[in-house]
Amino acid sequence: MRLSLLTAATLTFSLTFAFAGDNSAPADQEHVSAAAVVRELNLARENPGLYASFVAESRPSHMIEHGRAVDEAVRFLKKARSLPPLTLSSGMSRAAADHCAEQVDGRLGHDGNDRSSPGDRISRYGTWSVTWGENISYSRKTAREVVLALLIDDGVRSRGHRKNIFNPKFNVAGAAFGPHARYRTVCTIDFAGGYAERAERLVARNP
Repeated sequence: MRLSLLTAATLTFSLTFAFAGDNSAPADQEHVSAAAVVRELNLARENPGLYASFVAESRPSHMIEHGRAVDEAVRFLKKARSLPPLTLSSGMSRAAADHCAEQVDGRLGHDGNDRSSPGDRISRYGTWSVTWGENISYSRKTAREVVLALLIDDGVRSRGHRKNIFNPKFNVAGAAFGPHARYRTVCTIDFAGGYAERAERLVARNP
C-alpha cells in the first residue's frame, strides 16, 4: 500500500511547457469545470484509440523530448485496452479545489501549505479506499489540453501522469481548475479506487 501511494502522486513541472506559445490567460477563465475534466479523462480511458489521434494531431512545440513522448503516447494509446469511466466525486473535487486555491500565488507541487498530501486532502471530505493518486497540470486552457499534456508526459521518465489516467484501480476522480500567478492556470485531479462522500453536518438552528 505504501508503495502504491508513493508512486501514485507523481508531479512534473515540465508540463507547463508542453504546449507552446500562447501563455495568455484563457478568454473564459471561468472555468474548465470538474465535470469537463473528468469527462475528458473518461473519453481517453474508454476510447484510447480515438484519443491516440488527438495526441498525434497535437504535436506541441518546445518539447523536452523533441516529440518522442508524443510518439510513445500514441503507441501506448493504440495498444491500451478500454477502461470503465471514472465517477465524478464532489468531495474529491473540493479537495482538488483546496489545492488549486493554495497555488494561486504561484506555488507548485503536491504538498499543501500545511504539508498535507493528496490523500490527506481527499480525506477531509470523505473516505478513500484501495489507493489514491494526484495529477497536476499547469498553463492549460481547456480540459482537452490538460489531458493531452498529462498523457504525453513530456520530460517525465516514469510517465506517472499517464499511468494514473490508465490505472485500472482508479474508479473515482475529482478535479478543479483555477488561476496561477506563474503559469496562468492550474488543474488538480485527484483519483481513488473508491470513495465514500462525507455527509454534510447538520447545523442546529435556534427556534
